[in-house]
Amino acid sequence: MDVRAGGQVSEVVARSEGGSGMKEGGEKHLPGEGSVLARAEAQRKRPWLRWALGSAAGEGGGDGLVAQQLHEPVSPLGTWLRRFRWPVIALWVLVVVAAAPFAGSLAKATNGTAVAFLPTSSQSARVAAIEAQAQRASGGPVSQQAVVVFAGPDRLGPGDLSAVRAAHRAVERLDGPIRGLGAPGPVQPSRDGKAAFFTVSVTSSSNDVTSVDTAAVKAVREAVGRLTTAPGDHLQVAVTGAAAVSADSGSTTLSALLLSTLVIVAAILLAVYRSPVLWALPILSAIGAVELARAAAHGLADAGVTVSYLSSAILVVLVFGAASDYALLLVHRYRQELHRYRACEDAMARALRATVPTLVASAATVTGAMLCLLAASSASLHGLGPVGAVSVLSALAAETTLLPALLLVVGRAAFWPRTPRPGRVEAEVSRTWQAIGTRVARRPVPVALSALVLLGGACAGLASIHTNNDPLSDLKGRPGSVVGEQLLSEHFAPGAIAPLVLLVPPSEAAGAAVATRSTSGVAAVTSGPELGAFESYSVVLSVPPYGARASRAIRALRSDLAERAPGALVGGDPAAEHDIAEAAGRDTVLLIPLVLLVSLVVIALLLRAVVAAFVLMATTALSFGASFGLSSLLWHYGLGYSSVNAEIPLYVFIFLFSLGVDYNIFLSARVREETGRLGTRRGTLQGLALTGGVITAAGVILAAAFAALAQLPSVSVTQVGTAIAIGVLLDTLIVRTVLVPGLFLVIGERVWWPRPVWSRRHG
Repeated sequence: MDVRAGGQVSEVVARSEGGSGMKEGGEKHLPGEGSVLARAEAQRKRPWLRWALGSAAGEGGGDGLVAQQLHEPVSPLGTWLRRFRWPVIALWVLVVVAAAPFAGSLAKATNGTAVAFLPTSSQSARVAAIEAQAQRASGGPVSQQAVVVFAGPDRLGPGDLSAVRAAHRAVERLDGPIRGLGAPGPVQPSRDGKAAFFTVSVTSSSNDVTSVDTAAVKAVREAVGRLTTAPGDHLQVAVTGAAAVSADSGSTTLSALLLSTLVIVAAILLAVYRSPVLWALPILSAIGAVELARAAAHGLADAGVTVSYLSSAILVVLVFGAASDYALLLVHRYRQELHRYRACEDAMARALRATVPTLVASAATVTGAMLCLLAASSASLHGLGPVGAVSVLSALAAETTLLPALLLVVGRAAFWPRTPRPGRVEAEVSRTWQAIGTRVARRPVPVALSALVLLGGACAGLASIHTNNDPLSDLKGRPGSVVGEQLLSEHFAPGAIAPLVLLVPPSEAAGAAVATRSTSGVAAVTSGPELGAFESYSVVLSVPPYGARASRAIRALRSDLAERAPGALVGGDPAAEHDIAEAAGRDTVLLIPLVLLVSLVVIALLLRAVVAAFVLMATTALSFGASFGLSSLLWHYGLGYSSVNAEIPLYVFIFLFSLGVDYNIFLSARVREETGRLGTRRGTLQGLALTGGVITAAGVILAAAFAALAQLPSVSVTQVGTAIAIGVLLDTLIVRTVLVPGLFLVIGERVWWPRPVWSRRHG
């Protein structure tokens, strides 16, 4: 029996199989060769058995060498890879070219208004739909108010009032030349005489809100600014309102996010691979996946799925992060197999057979968690489900087709200067994590308890969380919309900046107006234009329009109207934020158990072990609590964000939990594989040594990608990015590589119940 790599008899086979015997006809054979030949013949006759043994029963261990040394054909996959690598690359080029126009216009298909986060059955969503229908503009119109407010240290004098009127006329002249900008309303002075304001509406299609609002608000600010900045003038002017908030929150484009994420991931891959060529191949694959995912998200938006600004931003970093993780796992295994096979196609075939089941299980877990969001009542969360699913599936498709094709085209030169050569079996273990595993194994109980105490202490930071759905709290710094809101709150009723919209059937209008004026928390009620079959009213609250007091007032108003005007609907921005917060509470109660159940089932099926699945689920849940607690401390004391949007905890949970399960799968699948050969104790340490470096690199890349979200002007997006970055680092450095191995060592063979790996094979 010769050996491909060097043509010598393998001592590894003899050691791995053990024993001795005689071939048929009395010819002597190497120790264990008969069993090896029998296994090879069985695999040749039954391809499904070959796949199962290759992917689950010690892939990359003794079996990989045996297949090589017996000249066993790896699989038809090797021949397929040799023939179709160039067609695969050509196909991906065509896909990217076809997807580019749709991917580039995704920003125009996103919905950045509060309606994007509303349950479709809520009163505020129905009010918004009636308003949009009444305006009869193409593309699903959205009308938002810009409020121009003026204030001085004393009562406004004749010169100040003249400047206000001149600003009003200047904005009036913009009606027509500036797209979407309407005529301004009348000037309304404050009771103390120190301030005045007027409103102007900005109307746009639902997929063009941010760009229209930005241009219109910029024009208004320039027009009024020229008239109120004379030397010695103490009149202060600011533009606020929903249109200004939209303009102030959309200054950074997704293209900038894509570029910065690309640079970050490229730099880390270059440091990890230390090759001038290899780092570029996963990047090219990830770019293809991003373009495909963005085009698919655009298609979802065209089909009626709500794609919010937050969802479109998360898509970019999720694809880059997931694609990089999958690439690291595949390249790591491919490098190992290049030491065992002379032909790159054979090495890639073996690597794909070993890693694809793990990658598919990982992608299935994240996709399953994303699709659980279809049960959400919030339109944004509901839409994030399919958007996240196509993102992960795009990453999986690119890294299991395009990346292998690119690697095969470049060949071993991709790894230069550390080119793997056939004939040398290198496990490529991480010495750092091998040493850590050794220390954990010496005292697994104290190590596991220490990690549990550390993570449990971090959970204490959850006490600092305070929810607030005020749109202004989502803006960084002090843009004009924040300054204007402060001026309004100082001189007008607290709810003047964001009045409620009351729609009532004409037959119930009189009773509704009386009931509204008598409701606690209502400061003023003003009639407005007819909207379709409804009479409309503007309701100004006497309390701040966002927060607990406003929510109580809205609930009281709806309760009173349900008795005296059952056809009335209460909407507007404050009601929308109230409904969003209510929906977030309901969605949290529903979705968290659903995601836990789906993830538990996927992990249990992958590992065929119930105890291990529960261990991994529990550690992932603890990791989420710890990372969210640390994140809340960072937001409050480090970044100065005093509150968090009601939906953010659910966003963070979905991504942290599903991505944390990713690393669970990477580690536990390899531990199970090594346990089949070495036993639970040695298999756990060997699995950690083999995957610790890969998981660390993957975690750093994913954390850096999500941290890139912090550059966007939205506080909510920054909070999601920083929380996931912190959580991924905790998963990478503590949970997956210290706590989980420690618990596996403490529990021992019972962790694989009901199908013990070691005892079933060797017992």
